[in-house]
Amino acid sequence: MMNFLENRLIGTKLALGFGSVLILTLIVGITSMYGVSSLLSRADKVRLSNELDHNIVDMQVAREHFVTSGSETDKAKLMDLTRQLSDKLAKSKQLYNGPDVLELIQKTSQSIADYEKTLTPLAEARKKWDDVDKQAKNILTNVYSQYNLIAQALKNSNDQNNALEVLTIENNLYSLTSMINNLIAKGQPIPVDEVTSRLNAVINKTKALSLPDNLQSHQQQILTLLNQYDEMGKSNPEIASSLYSVKDKLLTLSKSMNNNIDAITHLQEEKSKADGSEINGLVIAVTVIAILIGIFFALLIRHMITKPMNTVIQAVEKISSGDFTQQLHTERRDELGKLLNHIGDMSKTLNSLISEIVSGVMNLSSTSEQLEGISKQGQSMMQSQRDETDQVATAINEMSSTVAEVARNTETAAGATTKANDIVGQGNTMINGAVTLIESLAEDLNVTSQAMEQLKSRTDNVGNVLEVIKTVAEQTNLLALNAAIEAARAGEAGRGFAVVADEVRGLASRTQDSAKEIEDLIIELQNGAQDSLTRMMSSRDMSMENAEKAKGVLTLFKNINEQVGHVQDMNQQIATAAEEQSHVSEEISRSIENVRELADKTNEGALESVQAVTNLRTLSHQLKALTDRFKI
Repeated sequence: MMNFLENRLIGTKLALGFGSVLILTLIVGITSMYGVSSLLSRADKVRLSNELDHNIVDMQVAREHFVTSGSETDKAKLMDLTRQLSDKLAKSKQLYNGPDVLELIQKTSQSIADYEKTLTPLAEARKKWDDVDKQAKNILTNVYSQYNLIAQALKNSNDQNNALEVLTIENNLYSLTSMINNLIAKGQPIPVDEVTSRLNAVINKTKALSLPDNLQSHQQQILTLLNQYDEMGKSNPEIASSLYSVKDKLLTLSKSMNNNIDAITHLQEEKSKADGSEINGLVIAVTVIAILIGIFFALLIRHMITKPMNTVIQAVEKISSGDFTQQLHTERRDELGKLLNHIGDMSKTLNSLISEIVSGVMNLSSTSEQLEGISKQGQSMMQSQRDETDQVATAINEMSSTVAEVARNTETAAGATTKANDIVGQGNTMINGAVTLIESLAEDLNVTSQAMEQLKSRTDNVGNVLEVIKTVAEQTNLLALNAAIEAARAGEAGRGFAVVADEVRGLASRTQDSAKEIEDLIIELQNGAQDSLTRMMSSRDMSMENAEKAKGVLTLFKNINEQVGHVQDMNQQIATAAEEQSHVSEEISRSIENVRELADKTNEGALESVQAVTNLRTLSHQLKALTDRFKI
């Protein structure tokens, strides 16, 4: 796998790294969404179970109102709440899927069916009770009215004792009826024996009253009404029993439904807690795995980029210091491998080029030394010629008798000038070779400069890739920050997603740090390449300058060659003059003067030639000093 990744392009490596991070982020997001969806689904179930619980409570309140009042409105409300509970249970069958919950729902549905069946007997029993209660209230109203008439009449007749006794009997009856009403309101059974005993006590006390004749009719009417009330209670005991029996059955069914609903709610709460724990564990596990894989890919890609980058930097540092002896080659097929191989090829090319330049400089130095010797020899010969010319001038009077000797001297001078001409030709050829080598050096250095510029351009391209990486990392960081904000808005439900967003933002920050380190390395590589390019350009400029100076020396040699040609012409004139000297001595004298002047000029040209050759030798030494800076 390492070899496979090493041979991939840097863009592919980075795409693989960031792609893995994005895939892991997607997995974490999907896991979180699954967890949130599960929690929402469980929350719907818990909410429905709470609604069932509230419906049961509302049914209990409505039942108590109906049992107490017996109104059709309370009955309709109780029936409506019962239907609502039945509808919610039908909905819960579609929402819940656990066998234990479905069993509780089935039991509750059966209890609701029994509850609905029991409501009709309850309504009938309540109607019968209301009819009896209405009759009883009418009787008691008449009884209280008669007691009040008797008590008022006794007060008017100043029979306070009997009036007080009547009021006491009335209060006892009122206490008895209040007890009965309270028991009915509370849904408790009526103690028939106690009621009968207390009612008989009221009847007996009423019979025992000693009243005037005008009030005895009221007394008899009260006794008649109380007996009717007593007979009504004795003749309809099954009404109260039926009402209480139906009420107890409804209470039992209500408790059963309430227990079942509480069990459903408890099961949903327990499952909700279990789902939350399971989802938290799953999210944590996926997050940890994603972080570990992300760290692995980050370290792997960093190693695969920084290791060859360090090798490239070391190679460029050696090249920039003038060391071209290193052998650089790698089997990697990515950009850094290609860059290292190209640098190795460039080092080999520069090594060969510098070697040729050093060899050419050595030849140039040797040639310049030879030219210096030849030039000095030519100068010496020119000085000898000048001396000979002086001797000819002093011996002009003897020239007529020594024409033959002058002719021989002239031939000697001609041979010397010919030799000087040959030497100057050799110097000219050497200078041409030196100029050619220097121009070749300048061209090679120009090629090297172009190669360094390509190196700098490629490192700039790598820098552009890093800019893209930094941009992606910043976008990832921004997305993670947005996700954290959304998670914070979600409150408790988004806490897990907020943790994931924080981890993603941490990964994006570490990716930016790694990109910054790579950018620093590339900047160092660019600086090294720029330094090498500057030095190569300087060497190229110096080579071009040396080439121009060598061309100047070549021009001087051409001038020397022309002067030597002039000397040859003058020697020919001297030979001609020697033949005619006997006849035209005056013309010979003038010719000798001309020869002397020409010799002076030739001597000056020779001096200039010596100086030019000396300068050429100095330049060759400077070139050698420059090439000695390179290690080949």
